Amino acid sequence: MKSLSTSSNMPVPRALAWAAMACCGVLVAMPAAVHAEDTPLSLTLSQNLRRDSNLLRTTDAQSDTVSTTAVQGNFNKAYGRQVYRASARFARARYDQFSRLDNDAKDLNAGVSSQFASNWSASLNAGDSTSLNAPQDNPINNRLLRNIRHYRSLGGNVQYGNGGTWAILGTFDNNRQNYSESLFQFQNSRQSSQGLRLIYNASDLLNFGVGPRWVRTRYPNNSSIGEAKDKNLDFTVNWQVTGLSNLNALLSRRETEQGLTGGRRIQAVTGSLGWGYTPRGRISYGLNLTRATNADRFQEAQGFTFLGGNVRSVQNVALDTITTSLNLSASAPITGKISTGLSYGFTRYEQTNARDRSTSNNAFVDQFIIGNNAFSSSSNSHLQSLSWSTNYAAYRWLGVNCSLQFYKQSADVSRPRYNGHAVDCGANFTLDP
Repeated sequence: MKSLSTSSNMPVPRALAWAAMACCGVLVAMPAAVHAEDTPLSLTLSQNLRRDSNLLRTTDAQSDTVSTTAVQGNFNKAYGRQVYRASARFARARYDQFSRLDNDAKDLNAGVSSQFASNWSASLNAGDSTSLNAPQDNPINNRLLRNIRHYRSLGGNVQYGNGGTWAILGTFDNNRQNYSESLFQFQNSRQSSQGLRLIYNASDLLNFGVGPRWVRTRYPNNSSIGEAKDKNLDFTVNWQVTGLSNLNALLSRRETEQGLTGGRRIQAVTGSLGWGYTPRGRISYGLNLTRATNADRFQEAQGFTFLGGNVRSVQNVALDTITTSLNLSASAPITGKISTGLSYGFTRYEQTNARDRSTSNNAFVDQFIIGNNAFSSSSNSHLQSLSWSTNYAAYRWLGVNCSLQFYKQSADVSRPRYNGHAVDCGANFTLDP
């Protein structure tokens, strides 16, 4: 086995040493007085190693070690009635055995929110990210495809009614999703959505919302669908149950019209539910439930933070698939510097329109189901995972974390049966004057 590296000629120990010295050097160079100032800036350098027993998520498991080096900057500043936020993360991932998957990723976000006049508020957010498409989201017979996903979004909202019994909220979002490999370009999409919601504030701790939302998704390289139009009726609840518990829910009744001629209509119920509870004891509990179709961008917008990491609640949202995902978590501080926790995830994939290769005219879609003999009109499978994580805040500027995960996937028309486990360990150095 060749030595693991973060570049073609730098072993991991040298990379770790370089990261530590660079961060410590910056810290030493900062004047002590700067730490007393109120600054909106922070900078984090991190190094993570992951050993996965089944990296490609196949029945014939193959293990690999992945080294990820990242730097992230954050900006958060309130100025008058405005709040400005920005973040930038750049990461380099290097694989020990499957070096053809080596890639660089970025995630850029910026936003501003403001209150104006006597009863108005508004926000605007933009994002741009590139990342490697996960091996398990590649075709069964081509897991090592180095496919880069590029996602851009621009969205915002305007609300009239701040602090009163009633409010009206208008929302909009525009996003583009593109893939570098021609095999995936049938999933390239351009999406726009607009919504209007009436909000009733029953109290300072509880509000209800209802209103329509229209979503239009165009697939320029997919002649079998071409375009999908969604008409949604959204119901929302936001409830601060106590100072220790909060609940947020979205239930959406959806009617989808697929095809340029509107020949296919699909009805579905989708949405999300998030609940957090911290009783008087030391343990905090969390629940996150989502049900989504390919028109939902929950993989970008939804999730929860577990022991300092962002957990995606929906994975592999694809055409003609309804994905239902449940995540449960419990965490507790062991000491003032050490915390630990458990999480369980269950995801069900309902593929309602697996195509018949004998009648399909889309070669790209066909390649996604090669390797299975069954081409039925429906196919279901599920993915389960169990994780244990521990964080150690050694110093204000230094954190160490490790996690152990077990996972298991059942088979369907486009996913093989597989199982495995992974171990992650990492360190982060944060400069936060």
